Formats: sequence, C-alpha cells, structure tokens
Amino acid sequence: MPQLISFAAWLARAEESWFTALCTARRDLMRADITTLGGVAAAAASRAGVAAGLEALSVPHLRAAHRAAVATRVDPAVPASALGADEAVLAELLRLGLMWPAQDSAVDTPLAAPAFRIHSEAVGLLPTSAADRAADIAWLHSARPQQVSPTRIAHSLLENAQAAAAGGVVGEVLSVLDAFDDAPASQLTSGGVGKRDMQLRARATGLDYSKAVFLTELAGQAGLLGVGGKDIDPQWLPTVAYDSFLDLDRAEAHSRLLHTWLMGTVDTTHVLAGRTGRGERIHSLSSAAGGARLNPYAGFPSSLPQLPYLKHLVLAELAETAEGPARAQAGATQAGASTQPTGVPGVDSQPAGTLPAAAEDGWAIPDAELFARLQWKRPLAAALSRATVDQLLREAQALGLVSSPLAHPEQHALTAIGRRVAADLRVAMRAAPAPAGYDPGLVEVSDRVRGLVTELLPALQTSVLVQSDLTAVATGPVDPRLHAELDNIADVDTRGQGTVYRFTADSISRALRTGMSVADVHELIARVSSTGVPQPLRFLIDEAAAKLRRVQVAPARSVLVVDDPSDLEPLLADPQLLAAGLNRVSTTVAVAAVPQDRLASLLEAAGQPTLRHHATAGPPPRAARTRASAAVTRRSLLVPEKDLPHHIRGLLHARSAAASGSADSPLGILDVLREAAAAGSTVAVTVVGADGRRSRFPLRPVQVTTGRVRGIREAGGRATEVALGISRIASAEPLGDDR
Repeated sequence: MPQLISFAAWLARAEESWFTALCTARRDLMRADITTLGGVAAAAASRAGVAAGLEALSVPHLRAAHRAAVATRVDPAVPASALGADEAVLAELLRLGLMWPAQDSAVDTPLAAPAFRIHSEAVGLLPTSAADRAADIAWLHSARPQQVSPTRIAHSLLENAQAAAAGGVVGEVLSVLDAFDDAPASQLTSGGVGKRDMQLRARATGLDYSKAVFLTELAGQAGLLGVGGKDIDPQWLPTVAYDSFLDLDRAEAHSRLLHTWLMGTVDTTHVLAGRTGRGERIHSLSSAAGGARLNPYAGFPSSLPQLPYLKHLVLAELAETAEGPARAQAGATQAGASTQPTGVPGVDSQPAGTLPAAAEDGWAIPDAELFARLQWKRPLAAALSRATVDQLLREAQALGLVSSPLAHPEQHALTAIGRRVAADLRVAMRAAPAPAGYDPGLVEVSDRVRGLVTELLPALQTSVLVQSDLTAVATGPVDPRLHAELDNIADVDTRGQGTVYRFTADSISRALRTGMSVADVHELIARVSSTGVPQPLRFLIDEAAAKLRRVQVAPARSVLVVDDPSDLEPLLADPQLLAAGLNRVSTTVAVAAVPQDRLASLLEAAGQPTLRHHATAGPPPRAARTRASAAVTRRSLLVPEKDLPHHIRGLLHARSAAASGSADSPLGILDVLREAAAAGSTVAVTVVGADGRRSRFPLRPVQVTTGRVRGIREAGGRATEVALGISRIASAEPLGDDR
C-alpha cells in the first residue's frame, strides 16, 4: 500500500506557489497566533476551517468534494477518476486547502495525482451516509441554470421608482412608529408583539400586513422601538432615538434604515409564518426584545450571519447581470461616437470618461432565474430559499434598491442606488477574510449613496393647504415633524408624492383623549396651515370636544375624576373595571391601582370615553433604547491586509522546520488513526483519563468519526471494543501492519 501523506506534509513539500495561493485564498487562517506550518494545517483541518472552505464552493466544486468525502468512508485515498472533476475544479479545491494529493510521489504534480485526500471533518459536514444521500438535496442533482436575456428598463422609469421608494420608506416607518405612539402594543410574555396587534397597526397605517411587519422589524432593529411602561404592563413604544430620528436629514434617515436592513438578521418570512426554519416560534419584534437568539436556519453550519450574507449575494448577482449588457452598450456607444463628426450634439458634449444616460438603463432578470443562479453559485447558503429571496426583493424595492419592468413584477433590476450599494459592497468585501467573500464588519453605506438619495428627493413641505372640505393637502413630501403633529389630529387619506390628511370627529376626539386641549388643536392647525383655519373645521373641533363626557384621568397611580356624582357609581360597579381597583375617595373622585394609561384603556374598553387631565399634557412616554448606537469594537487576531505578504513570508521561512504530520498534534493524531483504520493496523495510543492520569495501550481503529474513534483494544489475551473521544488521545504512533 503506497504511503499516504497528511495535509501538513503536503503543505511542507508543495511548491511555494501552491502554498502561497492557499495562504492568499484562506485569509481566515492567517492569524497572528498561527506562525507555524502545523498551526495553519490544524486550523484548516478543524471543523470551522473546513466549513468555511466548503461554504465558498459552487455546485461543481461541492459535488467533487462530496464524492471525495463519501469515498473516504471506505478508503482515505480517493482515486482521481472517482471525483468527476476537471483540473480547474481540482485546482480550486487545492487552493482552498480542502483536498491534497494522497501520495508523496504526486507532490510536484498535484493536478495529475492518481489519488487525493480530503479532511475527515468534511465527512461529518457533508451528507455522506446512505440515509443522508437518500434525502432530497438540491445541489446533488441540479443542472446548470440556463442563461436568459435580461429585460431592459428605461433609466427614467428606474429613477422615478427609486425616488418614490427612497422618499416613501422613511415616511412609512414614521407612520408605523406613530401607530405605536398613538396606541402602544402590550408585550407578549414570550417577547414581541402579537399578530392581532400587528394587524391593527397595519390597518391604522394603511399598509398591507406583510409590509407593516417588515417596517416594524426595521424600526425595531434600528433601535426606534423598545419596551417601556410599567413592569406589570410592559408596552412597545418609540424609543428616545425616535425623536432624534425625526430631526435627521432624509438622506441620512434613509441611509440609517438601509444600513439596518443590510445588517438585519430577522427573516420576515419567518415572522409572517410564525416559526423559524428550526420550528422555533417567533413574533414581530421578538429579536428586538432579545428573543430568537438561535440560528433560525437548520442548514449548513456557518459562522457568517446568513440573512445579511444572502442580501449581499442577491445584490451582487443583480449587479453582475447588468454588467454584460451595459458593457456591450457602452462599447456600441463609443464605436458610434468615433464615426460621428465633431460637434454632434449629445456625443461630443459628454464629459470625458462618461456614458450617455442610456448607459444607466436597468437590466432585469426573472426572480426564478436569480434564485437558480444563487443556488448554483452558493448551494450551502443556509438562508437561500425561494420564499426568502422573493421577500428580500420586495424589501429591497421598498428601499429603492431594485425595480421591476412595467407589466413584469416577477422580474427585478438594480436602480442607480442599488448599483452604487452593490459596487461599494464589492469593493469593501475584497478585504473579507472568509473564503465566501463576506464580512459583516465591512458593510457601510457610503456618502455617494447618500448623495444619490439627496439628488432624487424633492424639498420637504413644512406647511399644508387646509381646505373647507376638512382636508389638509401637502403638495410634496411632508417634513417628519409636521407629519407627526398632523397624525395626532387627522387621518392619512391619500399617500403618494403628496399626502392628504382628513380631519374627522374621531381624529379630533383621539387628540383630545391623549391630552391635547381644544386650544392646542386650534393653535396647531393655525400654525401649519398656509390658508388659515376654515370655519367648518373650527366647528368640527368644538363639536367633538362638546360630545366628550367630562371624565378626566389624572396621574396619582391614577385618579378618576367625574363632574357628576351619579357618573361615578356605574363605574365603580362595572365588572369590566375590576382590574382597575377603583376606590372612592369623594363623591366625584376615585383612585385606581393601575397607571393612568392603563385606566384610560380599561375605561375605553368599557365604553366610557375619557378626557385626560390637562396637567398630564407634555412629552409622550418613550421606551429606553434597546440597542447601542455604536457598533461594538471587537479585537481580532487576523493579520491585516497590509501585513499579509510579510506574514506569508514568515510562514514560508518556517516551512522547512515544520514537522510534517507530527504525532503529537491533533491533526497528526486524526491522520494516524484514520490511516490505521483503513489499513487494519494497530497503533499505540496514549489516553488521558478524567483524573488526568495517562494510560498507553495498543488499539486497532475500526471507525474514525469527527469526534470519536471506535476500535479493538487487546489486553491480557482478550479483545475489547472501546470508543474514545479524540480530545482524550494525547498521542498515537503506528505499530506496523499486524492484521
């Protein structure tokens, strides 16, 4: 049987070009605390190291690695013919440090090696057992996706779509926050907000349920919603950051929401379904409440945040789709320009190095085609599913990153904002240490993105046209502060490039119940109206105030005050108010055992509208921030990119002194045990017991898995089957072939 070599031996004897290529491709292995060849080999062979390499593979590379892992269960030396891979695939697997030549004679010509080896951890990470392979695994049988011609979208259509979305998403988030501000939702005992409460807020904002859930999660992850109120009745309220968010420039506010989305780990499809991929129950805002901390995906184990990684893949694939047609269009434009005489309008007037507006047209592909491409390129991405990709496209469209051709909502293309974000991510991820090419710490929204948004959005409206038909019309985007004030006293009737607010008896009564006085309402309308206050609206305000019963709620834990002593008796006897714990203190005053807001809610539920005492007017309640405003600074042992060449030279210098597959390293122990199991030979193992004592005995390995070895121990003329943890074995030395 030819002598097999370990991965450390391959690294020690391989040509310098192969070793340098591995160090460059596996930035995650280049650490300040790993300065020896054995350390690099051990890190690459660890479960985390092998998983990181496998995660970066496309379907052709993954299939070759899978065939090698399956064959390794029988023989550690896998014939090259069994891999079914060409030289390009083999070269990539060697470059990532997942496979290596099995025999010493093939070190100089690794691509022509007759047999290869793969790390034993790959056997446990990939579906190698008969039961696993019998399951429906898409990448084992999928075909290469057919390339389809992208659909062209005019630049003007993309510009209008992204402008409407970029301006609208900030207003829609504020509307969701207003809904929680007007009627705080009780927190579930398990955390989050119940489905019924979310449906009520979706109805209040005029949004469909799925979009309201997405915007609520976005606000929660941005730290704009948090849990406040009393311990006995915690409620979801806008945080103190909400007030500062209102003062932000719209481009800055959009940038903050965009960054939150790019880094967000909450899959809206899970929230809408009520369960994660692992079957864990989840509600809206569960993540903001500190729940749902487990990885929601039951797929391939990864150290990367899967949902942000998938968003990066979606944007990168759409950007790659547009590059081909845009490059061809640019070439045709430049070729046509070379035949034009000097002074032709629209050609010579273009600045040097720029393209006409037609070059900014979008190129859309069907969503099914996008999903097929992602499956082919990154089959092990755990969050990759058709439902999640479709939801991410809807969310990206709401943020102005993508748009659809007319009459083809099932296709999507990047807008100018989306192209800029994708290009910035591509440049930033060149420094990502993970082989998959993604690092969440490198995600940023650049000033160029904010500049694009600023150019697209029109000026904000700081006043409205109040008309005698009880409406207030804003002819453009409304200033967030103005919207927050009008939302307290009016209902949003129409949304779009402008906004129409409608005053009703209910909306005026709602404002009065929350603590505003009649004079406050009159003063607010007079201040924001550019046309004064029409008489019909004055009459509506006064009439709404007159219809309210004079039942006032004042804080004390809380105090109930009525004008007529006869009004207090029914309230004290009402069974629906038992939870309030009312106690009479005079003929017109009773104290309650619940806070003022809770008492007002109970009275409303009992059919008794209330008017809050004017002394309570003031800033609305706010929840404490649930998230820090700045990112947590983490120390990293990864070698910086500028120091990488020097670190690689140090490893090359240490190669000659490194022990190839020494028996006292974890990697060497595993190699010795696997090779002995394949050859049926005996090894001398030193095992550390629970009390720290060491015992040495001969062992004939039968089966070696990622964490345990099962074998036959011969002692005193008897053979006993034992199972040992790899971590307990201090050393393993071959004793020869004594089958």
